[in-house]
Amino acid sequence: MTVKEIIQIENGNRNTIILLREGIFWRAYEKSAYAFSMQVHPYKPTRKWVIAVKQDVVSLGFPVSAAENVLNGCKVLMRQEARLVLAASPIDPDGFEVWKQTVPRSLPPAVVAPEPAAASPVMEPAASSVVSPAVSAVGQCCDGLADCIRRFNIESKTPVDCMLFLMELKRKLAE
Repeated sequence: MTVKEIIQIENGNRNTIILLREGIFWRAYEKSAYAFSMQVHPYKPTRKWVIAVKQDVVSLGFPVSAAENVLNGCKVLMRQEARLVLAASPIDPDGFEVWKQTVPRSLPPAVVAPEPAAASPVMEPAASSVVSPAVSAVGQCCDGLADCIRRFNIESKTPVDCMLFLMELKRKLAE
């Protein structure tokens, strides 16, 4: 399913949580992510600028292997191999928009995208590229790499964040 199709479905979403299977993860987007976060489990969402739809898109996800524990007690309206639809309380569109703006935007390093005036990305002191939270976490570690690894909250990071974190650790080790 493309991001455009997901956004079209989510624009009409009023009272369901739509989970899409992507590899080994269940993912919720936009209003479904909002409802999931508020009504099921407060997973950390991410907000990314998606060129294909020319807007920020919020999502969250969790491993398929954790679904039984996470979704315990949720009313399943539809179950397919790659889609799960859960019952939800009515979704407040204004509450969703306010919540969406509170989700920090994440971009991979060295990607410069046009930013709306209200956003304030994390910047390296003398660089013009946007730094991902994973990479900036390495820069904030001052007690050694082992301590930095211990502090890195892998459970709340995306696979890309983890890969970028590892790449930055390798760079630090090479220094």
